[in-house]
Amino acid sequence: MGFALVEVILATAILSGGLLMIVRVFPLGLEIEQKVERYSTASLLGQTLMEEIKRRGYDDLSEALPEDTNGQGIGEGKFEEYQGYGYEVGWWDTETPNLRKVRVRVLYGKAGAEDRNNPRQYLELVTYLARYN
Repeated sequence: MGFALVEVILATAILSGGLLMIVRVFPLGLEIEQKVERYSTASLLGQTLMEEIKRRGYDDLSEALPEDTNGQGIGEGKFEEYQGYGYEVGWWDTETPNLRKVRVRVLYGKAGAEDRNNPRQYLELVTYLARYN
């Protein structure tokens, strides 16, 4: 007793469908891995920049990022060693005297008018700096 042609065709179709589903999963895994790598790099760069700001202290903020008419300091730049990564730093005084809120935003991913469906991503870190007398 052998297999009928219909049974062989049906079994082949089922196996082919399963293989196609497995093959479709691999690119998704690679895409997710790339996203996680970019996010991890942005996190490391943001933490490094935030630690440098904290090391310099409260008074250096006014010198590095002068206060504008809205009472805040704003600056931006790029990470030279990491292509495609940039940053924005902003600070402003809080209601508490001698206390400033500092925000570091690390920008990464694609940017441009041609890519409206995938806007530039960012990671935002916030801390407070106090003036010590």
